[in-house]
Amino acid sequence: MFRFLRARWALLILVISMATLTLSCDLGSTEETRDVAPEATVSTEVTPRPEAGPVTAAGPPVYQMGLFAEPITRNYWNYIGGPGGSVWTGYVLAGYASTLYGYSDQRFDWVPVVAADFPTDLKKETIDGTEYWTTEVPLKTGIQWSDGEELTAEDFVFTVNTVLDMELGSGWAEAVNSVFLERVEALDSHKLKVIFKAADEEGNPQTPGLSVWQFGLAFMPIMPEHYWTSVVEEAKQADDTAKRIEALFAHVPEGEPTLDGFAYRKWEPGAFFENEAVANYYQKGTVVTQYANGAIMEASERLGYTNTYLGEASGEKVLEYEVGPHVDSTIFSIYGNQDAAVLALTNGDIDYLFNPLGLEKGFQDRIRSADDLQIVSNADNGVFYLGFNVRKAPMSIKAFRQVVATLIDKEFVAQSILQDAAIPMYAMVPEGNAAWHNSGVTKFGQGMTRGERIKQAVALLKSAGFTFEQEPEVGEDGSFVAKPGEGLKLPDGTDVPTLELLAPSAGYDPLRATFAIWVERWLNDIGIPVRANLAGFNVIVAKLFSDTVAEDLDMWILGWSLGIFPDHLESFFHSRNAPENQEGGNNWGGYANPEFDTLAFGLLSETTIEGALEKALKLQEFLADDLPYVPLFTIPKLDAYRPSRVEFPYTTVLGGLEGLGGMQQVAHIK
Repeated sequence: MFRFLRARWALLILVISMATLTLSCDLGSTEETRDVAPEATVSTEVTPRPEAGPVTAAGPPVYQMGLFAEPITRNYWNYIGGPGGSVWTGYVLAGYASTLYGYSDQRFDWVPVVAADFPTDLKKETIDGTEYWTTEVPLKTGIQWSDGEELTAEDFVFTVNTVLDMELGSGWAEAVNSVFLERVEALDSHKLKVIFKAADEEGNPQTPGLSVWQFGLAFMPIMPEHYWTSVVEEAKQADDTAKRIEALFAHVPEGEPTLDGFAYRKWEPGAFFENEAVANYYQKGTVVTQYANGAIMEASERLGYTNTYLGEASGEKVLEYEVGPHVDSTIFSIYGNQDAAVLALTNGDIDYLFNPLGLEKGFQDRIRSADDLQIVSNADNGVFYLGFNVRKAPMSIKAFRQVVATLIDKEFVAQSILQDAAIPMYAMVPEGNAAWHNSGVTKFGQGMTRGERIKQAVALLKSAGFTFEQEPEVGEDGSFVAKPGEGLKLPDGTDVPTLELLAPSAGYDPLRATFAIWVERWLNDIGIPVRANLAGFNVIVAKLFSDTVAEDLDMWILGWSLGIFPDHLESFFHSRNAPENQEGGNNWGGYANPEFDTLAFGLLSETTIEGALEKALKLQEFLADDLPYVPLFTIPKLDAYRPSRVEFPYTTVLGGLEGLGGMQQVAHIK
């Protein structure tokens, strides 16, 4: 079952024992097919599996899952490009959209999804006197939307044109990069031509790299033209770009056709969200086989084809399963907090719990003590971070950001307070994504005592022109503050204002709430006036997407789940992605550094894994020193489910079962 992964809000956990998982990406590139085989650490920790008891069925099988936060929207445009883009929204919409290309199971090979084959190599072509980069993509025939209409190349063209015409931001702008993309054309009903600009606005040569094409446009969700055309045209009648986007995102898609196995049935806010399986799902019945030699075969009796990628389909089979859905419907029960959701799981009300936030030891113990629950642990590909609004002092001062990073004792909170439920993090690519992770970045404060941290922080502040009325004093043993700092002033002589640190509440996420409380304490100790505001997740998201984010935001703690290819290094931090420069942009803190922009933009033109890796490592070094974000921690991905009811084709994978949407299209309900 080939999946696509893009950056989303999400959160992570702990790794106990390690095994090796090989990840690879086979890409149609501008020169030749390239391979990469990064290593990622993945472990599996399970409770003893009990014998399955008798199962009684009162009707068609239903996949019962649990959430502990409300989805925000069921409008897919909003989910990818607007304030509806929470991880909770992603879970309930996981069966709606598909893409040209995606990742294979477990190994993350770059493979066709609705495309019939790999694209042609990019080549230079002169069109109407202008030189472009072009490539062509064939589509599989016979794929239908859930309402019976056939998927055609025009659906892809429509989606791209909507993103460009409406100037959509966030995930849509990442996929449809208008700096590089000129247009897409339907050569016929099942063949696309993609046309990229060969020069920038100043006439300098440019090449669409992996981030722009293979891991960008090729991963764009495809929307049904026949449903959305009238909605888009009506939205375009609004007065300005912001209002047009707001109108599109506000549309409630009643009767919307879907492409990936499920369609909307019912949503009772605060209670449950339900999807129904689609009878004409194009992948239903497809048998996927992976071989030890690297080959992948998919055989579809429904569409009448057998495709083999990346080698010869022979030798030892390492994975084989049949695509469903194998259920009549999926029900996502919504609970008020993590405690209530874990209780529902242990009581047998649900069979799988979506848990992107990590599990405290108490929750883990409750699950392990249940008679029929299993926990699977995998490395995750996500980051929890503290972000700065660098438009405002003191956050605009690099030394201040370094002070905050120095004062945060990540190891103390993660290991002592949270009892190893979190893993300290310093680079903006997690260790789990080992091929792209830079372990050699600057690590402010690591290994320092409390007294050493305070001494270093005071020195940094004074070197940047800050002054104290009373400098902090450390106790004799160097482990506590005997007298806090007072009267901290900015380099211009004005008082440092009281700063707000937004973070999720303890009921929603005790890990981030704990970090926020300790950050508040440590900053106040040296005289930086900070107040932690523990708020609802959706409240924080609304503030980040508000029109006044540049004025109202100080610091915040959130998290991202990430794609394998680290293009988030550009999309989160390049100045062009700040909300004031791009509607819906993800660079909420307004980070703008010309040197970084040049380096980050260069990542977009890299056409080889080797070149992209070199830049990704440098970008991580840059961010670890300049610190628009302070990476705080990652978590092991712990998936809890009921094996007597739910069976998965595999459970060892970077990002865990949660990263694959709970495997809704392939899970068997017993």
